[in-house]
Amino acid sequence: MSRTLEHARPALPSVNVLSPWVFDQMATRRLRRRFLAGGLALLLVVGAGWSVQHLRVRQAEQLLAVEQAETARLTAETQELAPVRAFVTGVDAQKALVQKTMEQEIYFSRVLESLQDATPDDARVESLAVTIAPQAGTTDGADAADSAATAATAAVTASACPGPDPFQTKVVVGCITLAGTADSRADVGDFVIRLGDDELFVEPFISTTTTADADRVTFSGSVGLSKRVFSKRFADLDKLLEKRSR
Repeated sequence: MSRTLEHARPALPSVNVLSPWVFDQMATRRLRRRFLAGGLALLLVVGAGWSVQHLRVRQAEQLLAVEQAETARLTAETQELAPVRAFVTGVDAQKALVQKTMEQEIYFSRVLESLQDATPDDARVESLAVTIAPQAGTTDGADAADSAATAATAAVTASACPGPDPFQTKVVVGCITLAGTADSRADVGDFVIRLGDDELFVEPFISTTTTADADRVTFSGSVGLSKRVFSKRFADLDKLLEKRSR
């Protein structure tokens, strides 16, 4: 068996004939290229950021211009509607004035009807006079007439009508002084009881009774008016106007 012997070739020696400054120049060029590439990338990033911010600023300016135009339009409309606002304010003031003025309105027909219903068949009221307490006020609510005098009803003064108990007078808004005749003192007492049972009247009191005539008893006295005599029909003008507009 033949074998081919291969002889290794001897390696040639390498000789660097370049000067060291050439390698330094090559390294410097590589660094310059890297710095140039980095600077270009940084420039691109800065330019992109500036473009985005500029675009945002322009959008904000456009939005501001739109809002300013809308504000100017609304301001002009508000100025045009200023007379309407003044009119509505005047109407509200008139409503408040009506409510304040008419809160003391009294249905005297209802008072006279209740007085007639309380008069017994054998008695007759022949004369009467009504005195309303000055600056009489009202309170809201169904039970306001039964409450004690509060700050809201401080103007409601104790009536000049003499009551059964002069030391425990009740708050009333007016006084009815009356005189009449009856068949007997029992009829007069029944008249007082009926007045006391009516929610419109407070502290009925008969001050004098005489029997000058053998057949009739003459009496005179007074009865106070409770706060339930107020009509309160103008308490809510909005509902009243709504009903009238239908």
